This record gives sequence, C-alpha cells and structure tokens, in this order.
Amino acid sequence: MPEHPRSLVVVLNYRGRADTLECVASLVEGSPAHTVLVVDNGSHDGVLDAVRDRWPATVATLQNGTNLGFAGGMNSGLRWAREHGYDVVTVLNNDTVVRPGTLDLLVARALAGQVAVSPAVRYRDGVRVWFAGGGLDPEDGLPHHLSDDAVARLHGTDPDGPYATDLLAGCCVTASAATWATVGDFDERFFLNFEDSEWSVRARRLGTRLEVEPRATVLHSVSASFVGAYSYLGAFYYARNSLLYTRLVGGGRTRTLRLLRRRVLPSPVRIARAEGWREGARKGAMVVAGIAAHSTRRYGRAPRWVEARAGRWTRG
Repeated sequence: MPEHPRSLVVVLNYRGRADTLECVASLVEGSPAHTVLVVDNGSHDGVLDAVRDRWPATVATLQNGTNLGFAGGMNSGLRWAREHGYDVVTVLNNDTVVRPGTLDLLVARALAGQVAVSPAVRYRDGVRVWFAGGGLDPEDGLPHHLSDDAVARLHGTDPDGPYATDLLAGCCVTASAATWATVGDFDERFFLNFEDSEWSVRARRLGTRLEVEPRATVLHSVSASFVGAYSYLGAFYYARNSLLYTRLVGGGRTRTLRLLRRRVLPSPVRIARAEGWREGARKGAMVVAGIAAHSTRRYGRAPRWVEARAGRWTRG
C-alpha cells in the first residue's frame, strides 16, 4: 500500500447543479484529504463554473460535452483518475451528502487487498437505511437490496466491522486503482441502471471481495435522476437493461422468460392500477420499446424517438 495514497472521488453531474454543489461541499469540508473531480455529462448548467469559482484550487472538473449516462460518465472519471495516477477511486452519486470520516474508512478497506467497498447508504433523514448490502433473486437473478434481517446475518460476530456482500450500490463504490484495472470499467451498454450490479457480478467472478463498511455513512436523496422525462425513460431502461443484465450474467432462456413474466411485463399493469390507465399505457409503451431495443441489440443511450416521446409526455 502506498505510504500516502492518492484518493479521488468522482462526482457525476447531469442537470443536478444544486445537488452536486451540496455533495461537493460535504466532501471538501468533511474529507479534505481526498481530491474531488466533478464530471458534467453535457448538461451545461453552469455547475463546473460554480465549482471552479467556489473551490478554485481544490476541486477538479471535466466536461464530457454530451450525456454519456451513469456508466459512460463515471468511466470518463475513471480514465481521468488513471491518467493522473490516483491510487484509489470512489464513484459517488451527486445527490448524496458524505459524512466526515466516511472516505477514510472506505479507502482503508479498498487498499487492504482486492476489495471493493460501499458504505451504509441512508435516506436523507439519516435514519432509514437505503442500502446495506445486495443480493440476487434466486428465481430470476435480478439484484435487490437486502432486508435488515438479512444484513444482520451478514455481520457475524463483529456487528460494527465490514462484511461481505454479493452486490454493491453504484451510489458509492470505492476500490483501488489496481482493482478497477482488474475488474474493468462499467459496461456502457447499460447507460443507466443495472451497470453497478453487472460490475459487482463481474468483480466477484474475477476474485474481488465485495464489502459494506457500516461505520461509513452516505446520505442519499434516492431516485433524484428519475424525474421529468426520466420517469418514463426509467421504464425503458429497466426493461432493456434487466434483459441485458440477465444475458450477461448467464441467466439463460428459462430465467429470461421468468424475468419477463414476473417483473417486466406486469409493471405497466401495476402502474395503471396505481396511477391510472394513461400512465400505464405510456410506461407500457416504454417497456415494449425497451424489449425491442434488447432484441435488436440496441444499447447505450435510448433512441432519439424514445427520448422525444418521453419529453412530450412530461410536458403534458
């Protein structure tokens, strides 16, 4: 382990200026030993100028110029970290607040070996737990957050120490540069949604231990990205990416059919019951578009016509 490891935190912004500035403030004020890189995914909302004005000597910035999604945006930050020789890198959602000491704990674990680690992620009220470990559904293989009881069983004899988990949350993942190089970057075919779960499965297959460090805490707004047009695009990405994820992790035909029957196809019906037939029909159209995109192997950012339709529905 380097005597004085260089730690970088990559914060990705896409039309979330206020969230990003609050997140960076929590890092600069509470974790000054760690460098922060703010990556803008082409939103051009003035966030990088605001960062440079407020923290001219302490926070780095990178403009991607276009929306590359979570996977592509974070990958550009990971490439920047490699080019600048950082020893450990954390990818962090911009709609988070990081408590003091959290990054010190995460970096220490990440540098202990071939380990990737997430903190305990809580809702912004600081009380309710959003993520403390992830698992795979035995029926269809999809990822899910573990219940409190399941997490308690993982703790073992040390209720406060780090513990192993099957999946990490892309909201916050810390790993050494060597571990990132071994596992590889996020798969940009996903663009948004499921990329962290696929990365976790790939990491474990390559011998990386995945852990949760419960003493490290991040507060998360949760689903701040899925508003406006993304309330519809989320249905597209969920349908397409869940099918891609299942194919990549080796689900097979039986598991894929089970996924469609249990998760993908019933979702518009559930939405119609909860939000009305019009919303059910609109999100059902997005689900069909997502299935069609997967069947034709069209991955990455959603097609323009899908984005345009989602935008029109958002406006009325």
